[in-house]
Amino acid sequence: MEGGLGALNYEKYYSRIPLPLFVVDLEGTVIYCNEEGKTILPDDGRDCDDIEHIWMMNDQPSLPHFIKELKRCSLTKSIEVVFTSISNQEAHLIEVSYLEDDLLLFVCVKTLTSNHEDIMRKELSELHLKHDFLIAENPDGIIFVDPDGQITDINQSLQSMIGYEKSEIIHTYEQNISFRELKKIKYYTDRALEGKMQVYETNLTHKNGDVIYIEVKTIPVKLNQSYIGVYNILKDISAYKWAQHEAFKQEELLRSLINAMPEFVVFQNQDGQILEMNHYAKKLFNLEGRDVVGKTFSELGSPEWDAIPLLKEGFPQKLGGQTSNIHFEQQLFHNGEERTFDIVKATGPLGKEERGYLISIGRDSTHRKKVEEDLLETKELLESIFSNSADGISVINLNGKILKTNLAFQRLYGYSEENMPQNMIDLYPNGHYDEASFICKTVSDGNEIVDYEALRKHKDGRLIEVSVTYSPLRDKDGEVLAISAITRNIGDRKRTEELLLRSEKLSVIGQLSAAVAHEVRNPLTAVKGFIQLYKGRIDGKIHELMMSEMNRIENIISEFLSLAKPQAVTYQLAKLSTLLCDTLSIMESQARMSNVRIEKDFGEQINGVQCEVNQLKQVLINLIKNGIESMPDGGKLTIQTREEGEIFRLSISDQGVGISEERLKHLGDPFFSNKEGGTGLGLVVCYKIIHEHGGRIEFESELGVGTTVSVLLPC
Repeated sequence: MEGGLGALNYEKYYSRIPLPLFVVDLEGTVIYCNEEGKTILPDDGRDCDDIEHIWMMNDQPSLPHFIKELKRCSLTKSIEVVFTSISNQEAHLIEVSYLEDDLLLFVCVKTLTSNHEDIMRKELSELHLKHDFLIAENPDGIIFVDPDGQITDINQSLQSMIGYEKSEIIHTYEQNISFRELKKIKYYTDRALEGKMQVYETNLTHKNGDVIYIEVKTIPVKLNQSYIGVYNILKDISAYKWAQHEAFKQEELLRSLINAMPEFVVFQNQDGQILEMNHYAKKLFNLEGRDVVGKTFSELGSPEWDAIPLLKEGFPQKLGGQTSNIHFEQQLFHNGEERTFDIVKATGPLGKEERGYLISIGRDSTHRKKVEEDLLETKELLESIFSNSADGISVINLNGKILKTNLAFQRLYGYSEENMPQNMIDLYPNGHYDEASFICKTVSDGNEIVDYEALRKHKDGRLIEVSVTYSPLRDKDGEVLAISAITRNIGDRKRTEELLLRSEKLSVIGQLSAAVAHEVRNPLTAVKGFIQLYKGRIDGKIHELMMSEMNRIENIISEFLSLAKPQAVTYQLAKLSTLLCDTLSIMESQARMSNVRIEKDFGEQINGVQCEVNQLKQVLINLIKNGIESMPDGGKLTIQTREEGEIFRLSISDQGVGISEERLKHLGDPFFSNKEGGTGLGLVVCYKIIHEHGGRIEFESELGVGTTVSVLLPC
């Protein structure tokens, strides 16, 4: 057997196969037959070397036809044919396939019974019923096209899909309907008739004019090795197409939005490859005109922009687990200029089976950062001014509630930040509610109140003199939100003004004193001389009274002169406790005569006082004398000394009748005196001496309780 495997080899491979099997060459000669094949050989001893002597092939195509079909059938390389056995006239189902290039293998797959045709008809009938049911109930449209390309059948689903009746489609669609879309279907049907199954998308026009998007699958129908037609299965994908169209539209809108953003936006996959980048990013990274999709920033690196290393890493290590985004600020250099960016990196999934993506969004916040720094500097400056101002500053809402105060304000009123009163009315003296209402109303109307002088209440209850400037605080629309109040303690200024006024009076008195003393002293000397001359001629009591009054006039003139001319003084370091002891030795006799008990409470004096001793003694005598004279019925006079830092304080307290608040204001004024017959010049002289020593005199008094006068001198 030329070119074959040999009988022994065929026996080895095919002898045990339980089906009749024949190896045949291309001429039809039987090369090999297994044991099962011998059972169907003819019994008449006819030569069985030819395959046509085993099965009748009269009604079947010739052997060359099978060979041609086998060459066309590239997938299975086998065909099935029904032949009739010559030996017993039974129908056999034969599978013919290539064994080698020049040999064929005939295998009897099945022996068909005598009632095969009835069974086949029944099965065919059932198959037709199943086919018709499948076609009729299929939700997709189905078109059957014959080999000539004519539509011979459509199902109900297609009629509902396109709005045409079967009669308008079958055989006559080209004449009755301008079906451009169905011509496209015919093109693919022609290709299917060549054995090529096709799947494609197209559209049809509904009878009412609507466009229907469909997916078409063309399936060739083959019978007895011939294509007898094509099934076209049409699936309505309009909803999908419209959704896809809407998705494309949304994608375009989103892309337009992203490209219009003033931030760089970059999408990357987990490998760092760029999926999408907006126009701002391309311009910022000097990538305009370059194809960036699918590339990494390492491949696109630009030496002019050091932000690219920031974007090289696909998924930062910080992003993972429950953390889906990170936000940070980065200072970067671009063309030598430092710029600040606020950057957000976030992750998201692409799909169930796909890996995730990374989105990086960055906004150039250089200008905002600069504005923030300027605002912070301004805020710190304002806070510094607010906190360190020597004037008290407070912020009050339109209802008078205190919102914020600085340290100077707290010190002015004696409160801490924690125990500051809630409302401004708590700082007003009783009965000043109308004043508070007037201030709130005026400023709420947008008006300022400048240098408003008023009395306010300290924490300890005493009243303090203040000057307040009230200003409205407005929002961006100009509406008044709150009130700012700048408060200044003007008590010292008031006292300074009083001292200036008193100094002016003293200056006038000095000028007047010089003139009066000069004009009065000379005639007074002559009068006093004549009184002395006529001593024996005048009644003794009258003479004594006249001389007493003349001496009193001389004392007044002397006090005038002490105010009128500067005194040549010599300052020396002395201890006031020593001066007090010397003065008290002089005044104790007068105190005993007035039934006044003097109590001393001298604190330790470490430092001395630079002073003119005689002038200070004069001040002490005047003040102690005033204290004794204020207690006509006797009492206690307390003298106390203390060193208070760099100030030495001497206090003289009596238990006299006291001085009213109104009269207390005028103490030290020339010619003002609480004593009957007093000139008021004694305290004027005391004020002048203490002022020249750099100190001050303070009075505190209460009617019916007594008076305390304090002399404060620098140590």
